[in-house]
Amino acid sequence: MWDWLSENAGIIQVAVAAITALVWLVYLHILVSGLRRQRRTEILIHLGGAEDTDARVIVSNLGFEPIYVLEVILSIWNADGGRESSVADRTEIARQDLTSPLESTLQGPLNSGEFVDIGSFENLLQRTRWKTADDLDIADLERAEIKVAAITAGRSNIVAAYRQFHIEAKGDVCRIRPDTLSARQIRSWWGRSKVRRQLQARLDGQQGDRGNG
Repeated sequence: MWDWLSENAGIIQVAVAAITALVWLVYLHILVSGLRRQRRTEILIHLGGAEDTDARVIVSNLGFEPIYVLEVILSIWNADGGRESSVADRTEIARQDLTSPLESTLQGPLNSGEFVDIGSFENLLQRTRWKTADDLDIADLERAEIKVAAITAGRSNIVAAYRQFHIEAKGDVCRIRPDTLSARQIRSWWGRSKVRRQLQARLDGQQGDRGNG
């Protein structure tokens, strides 16, 4: 036994070193995966309380890190095509009814585990009507998408999530149902870059409107 160990000492040392390196690689993988999960954002967009336009839209931060909500965008589609509008400002609330200026906007920090009621589905449509001056009728809509864009505390990258809803309207009865079980997270570099360009274009458009005014 000892003779065999002596004769194969070099091979044994190489095998032990390889096993040790493999164990450390597995441990490092588990550690890195845990850190990524902790830093990964998870934004939930949910309808509650009803299945029609009275349904409340709830945005939750299920990630471990706080986020700062930058924008909430509502996209809607009908037979004529689609359009999008910012619905981050609570335009349905009169200024005299505000107890704080911060209540007029959805922009702001959202800690881990916190949620915010961004209004009913009808409120979002009202904000779109106010922004676009279009007389939108829920009966004419076929589909809607709510997108939430934010920035994380640990990184300066844009994070976002969206959820699409199918709209069924028959007479006075309207039903809004989500197309997916949960919100789709935008984590790819290309997707986040597209959202950043979208936000920058909206900002440039607002600045252009002020300049023309």
